[in-house]
Amino acid sequence: MLKSLRCLAIAGGLALSVMSGVVCVNNLAVAQEKGAAYKEIDVADGGTIAGTVKFDGDVPTAKMLKVDKDEQTCGHENKASEEFVVNGESKGVRNVVVSLVDIAAGKKAEAVTVSLDQKECFFSPHVLAISVGSSVDLLNSDNVMHNLHSWSIKNPAFNEGVSGGGKMTKKFDLAEIVKITCDVHKWMSSFIVVKANPYFAVTNENGQFKIENVPAGKYKIEAWQEKLGKKTSDVTVKSKEEVVADFVYAKK
Repeated sequence: MLKSLRCLAIAGGLALSVMSGVVCVNNLAVAQEKGAAYKEIDVADGGTIAGTVKFDGDVPTAKMLKVDKDEQTCGHENKASEEFVVNGESKGVRNVVVSLVDIAAGKKAEAVTVSLDQKECFFSPHVLAISVGSSVDLLNSDNVMHNLHSWSIKNPAFNEGVSGGGKMTKKFDLAEIVKITCDVHKWMSSFIVVKANPYFAVTNENGQFKIENVPAGKYKIEAWQEKLGKKTSDVTVKSKEEVVADFVYAKK
């Protein structure tokens, strides 16, 4: 009997030890998701990463979105999707999020409040990038109801109506890519890209981006586009210098 009890005690101790280890691992994962692994330091004589994201191929014809509700506000014509926008002259790709994915320490990650608006039943901007801990004012500049639906996994999901001229604010504490849609107007969609460090940028209409005040060192840099996915590259940043990091997407 005593031997059996000792065995049970040992087994229980092992189980508790394993469970404690799992809890520790889970807590570490959560901490890393919240950006705790990123250390904020004073960056002196940082460098800059600049570049362009381009498309190798014929400029695609924009997908047309059927407007079939609230035409007095949304318009009577179909709308051109912004899911894949390529400049006809420069071949630059718009709305690509470019970011450093392996930087352990750098400038302060500002938790800010930015806006994602709904105008004429279209999200503006189509892609929004923020640091963890930031908030987004979800605006409705239209005179009709919009129902905002977040397709998030790590951050709390929401599915709430916003009346015409209204606003609701949501905070994003974990890094992930969150798709936002409107359940009332099915053609509407946008993305909020939440990053664990402050080194990111969204490409402009010519596919250009710039990431500043980066500590000297070697990093992995990533481009993400909602239809074409991710591309990565290695980059070496030198103090007070600008390094070029270009990306080229090819037709799948």
